[in-house]
Amino acid sequence: MKRIFVISLLFFIPLFIMAQGPISFGPKLGWNSNKLTTDYTRYIEDMRDGVQGGLFFSIYMDKLYIQPEAYIALRRGNLDAIIGDPLNPVETVSLNQSVTVTTVDIPMLIGYKLIDLKLIRFRIWGGPVVSYVLNKEYTLSINGVDESERIARDDFKDATWAGQLGVGMDLLFLTFDVGYEFALEDFLTIRSMDDFSLRKNMFYISLGWRLF
Repeated sequence: MKRIFVISLLFFIPLFIMAQGPISFGPKLGWNSNKLTTDYTRYIEDMRDGVQGGLFFSIYMDKLYIQPEAYIALRRGNLDAIIGDPLNPVETVSLNQSVTVTTVDIPMLIGYKLIDLKLIRFRIWGGPVVSYVLNKEYTLSINGVDESERIARDDFKDATWAGQLGVGMDLLFLTFDVGYEFALEDFLTIRSMDDFSLRKNMFYISLGWRLF
């Protein structure tokens, strides 16, 4: 985790040095919809709602801008599957997996202003984001029986990388963003289930308030 933090810091330093334009700062709140994915095609993916909130800091350089953010996000996901029983091919096994994770997310975004008027602005943006896990809850049910003890603490990664892409609009002091986050690595690998892995992808909408 410390190595990822250092990499994040080194990414920002040259950007701040180059940035000479005006800045803005403020709080940001949002709603997200998460989907767990796996390489096993037999699983049914289900979207689950979550929330997020934190701060953003923008540095403008004519049409370009840099926007690091930091926020706490609550993410929830669910997977269901009915698969054949390896011990009895005639029977089937019903599995349900549910995950709730609270993270500190630090996006490192670079954007471009498509339209920049006095009262309104339209933007596109993207960049990497690192997520640090604060709390995690996981349940595994097989044929209605709780099998959560199969999940070990070390099966979860403490920090993971993802990418974000989105569009935004600024209206006076308000800022609206719609984005999609796609995982670049698995956040959970269950070793007791033949290294069964999960990734999380997220769609979100946020509203910010520019204090200056």
